[in-house]
Amino acid sequence: MSYAQQRNSGRLAIGFGLVLLLHIGAVYLVVSGLGKQIVEKIRQPLETKILDDKPPPPPDLPPPPPPPPPTAPPPVFIPPPEIVITAPTPPPPVQAAVVVPPPAPAPVTRPAPVAPPPPDIPDRNVSAKPIAGPPLQYPKRMQDSGREGSVDVECDVDTDGRTSNCSVVNTSGGSAFADAAMAYVQASKYSPEIQHGVAVKVRHKWVITFKLN
Repeated sequence: MSYAQQRNSGRLAIGFGLVLLLHIGAVYLVVSGLGKQIVEKIRQPLETKILDDKPPPPPDLPPPPPPPPPTAPPPVFIPPPEIVITAPTPPPPVQAAVVVPPPAPAPVTRPAPVAPPPPDIPDRNVSAKPIAGPPLQYPKRMQDSGREGSVDVECDVDTDGRTSNCSVVNTSGGSAFADAAMAYVQASKYSPEIQHGVAVKVRHKWVITFKLN
């Protein structure tokens, strides 16, 4: 007999022994009366109750109280009459008459008579050439390179012949010519302009030309 057959026969023997023990235990219970008690408990009649789906009626409630008696509507509001109290008109104020004398006439001031200009000073414009000052300097850099140019300058000539507020209006040839022209005009003194025998301040213009010999 092989090992597998021996193992299967052992299992069958164990299973047979267990079944036999269960039967012996059942017989003992029947004989001792325990099984009878179990059977009687199972055979007891069952109690059944029919449940009513409808809830029980509520207890009698007292009737609701009667509604309150209707109240009369409030009376219509009638505004009281408007009383206007007017103050008595005050009497017009008494104005005292005040006599104001007419103002005294302002004194008439007569302008002082202007003395006529002396007949021996005729009118003249600003001198084209200065009467005092350093000579015009030709820019050395422009002279060495053989360049020429011109500058238009404007200045205010005061009553003493001095210049002020000078500005370059136009220039050609380079900025070195403009710098030389401005230095020349600002350091020079000219004969002022004469109008009606009196020296006046005027705006004058010069055209300064730089040419090589």
